[in-house]
Amino acid sequence: MPSRRRVRLAALVSCVLALATALGGCASLGGHGRDRTAEARVGTPTPGATPASPATSGPPGTRHPGALPRQVRLADGRTYVLPTPAPAPWGARRPLLLVLHSFGGTWQRMEHIGQFQTRAARRGYVVAYGVGARRSWDADGCCGWSNAHHAKDVEYLTDVVADVRHRVPGIDPRRIYLMGFSNGAMMTLHTLCERPHLFAAGVGVAGALVGRCRGGAPIRYLEIHGTSDEVVPYDGGRIDWLHATFPPVSDLPRTIAARAPGSVVEIRSHPCAHVWPVGGRCRLDAATIGWEFLRRYALPSPAHHPARTGR
Repeated sequence: MPSRRRVRLAALVSCVLALATALGGCASLGGHGRDRTAEARVGTPTPGATPASPATSGPPGTRHPGALPRQVRLADGRTYVLPTPAPAPWGARRPLLLVLHSFGGTWQRMEHIGQFQTRAARRGYVVAYGVGARRSWDADGCCGWSNAHHAKDVEYLTDVVADVRHRVPGIDPRRIYLMGFSNGAMMTLHTLCERPHLFAAGVGVAGALVGRCRGGAPIRYLEIHGTSDEVVPYDGGRIDWLHATFPPVSDLPRTIAARAPGSVVEIRSHPCAHVWPVGGRCRLDAATIGWEFLRRYALPSPAHHPARTGR
């Protein structure tokens, strides 16, 4: 017969193990809940965003078979992410979509919430992800490190397109598109204004035109924006921590038309705040609406890469 002391010791050990297991389960559940909140907001901009880490791991979202993300380094040292495209029929001409993350966001979060690889495979597109320096884009008026240091991101995205076309045969030069969130949406609009002969159309979520629009040719752009947005306010205003003043969203079509006559600029609003809407209370799915908008447009003739210009 074991002694009472041994019995009490065994019981105490069992209790400790049970308590540790319970606490571990609670910690795991709590962490999962926080991750879901972060994913739903797709890297909402935060002051003091940290530099981006190399994009070497796959996104948490569903991928089509064989779509293994890889980080590609350009000649100037900048990188972007190019998943292996789904197989295409011989001789097919495929559209290209560049996806741009927010200030403080990552390409992985964009993929997780937008499921771009799965959607691209289903629609016959090639998708690539831009990687902003220190998780920011130089949209000619916002945001962060890239704007402060004039990162020349229009030239970077032009180089990304050229590199993808070199690596992936059959890219249709008349159907090259952009889609971005927040600072990535600002970058989408700025790039369309600067390179209307290269990009056929773009979609932005929670963005704004924060600089000039060079124009010179019509652009096609869809802005999806929450009426409760306090980061990039729907009615416009100054946001001190971003060091930026945003115009009202409703001014966008008129502003673009003045610099680029013949442009198509549409606005879709939803009742949510600074998020990438996926349905539910927001009442619309940004990715689905975005794809439908893009497919309506192609450049009227084969695009060419215009000569680089200084800022």
